[in-house]
Amino acid sequence: MKYKSKLEVWLFAAILFVIGVMAAGGNYWIGCPVLIVLTLMAIPQEYVTAPDTLRVRTALTRWAIPYTAILYVEESSLGPVLGHRIALGIQGSPELLLAPADPGAFFAELATHAPHLTRRGRSLIAV
Repeated sequence: MKYKSKLEVWLFAAILFVIGVMAAGGNYWIGCPVLIVLTLMAIPQEYVTAPDTLRVRTALTRWAIPYTAILYVEESSLGPVLGHRIALGIQGSPELLLAPADPGAFFAELATHAPHLTRRGRSLIAV
């Protein structure tokens, strides 16, 4: 099943801010790279739950994460501005934060595909 990421309003505000600074006479050598990075970050991500792997697609990268490599899945809150995220602990990799538009449905879908994870409160943890 495919899940889209939520629209990040703060990214669009940051993009407009950088454009405003550059229009007001800011340094283009600093503003243009920042604008490119913010624009790439603003492109929506897509999460696909395939039968054997979780596929994460972004603007420049693609990840295929086998469900067996997932150590934990938990809800993570980054405050009122950034909202709720889902944190994935992956074997041999740093934590990955995902921002699906419907975190509850995405969390439930991951629980069905990863039977080695046990539900503990608001988390799924490998036993």
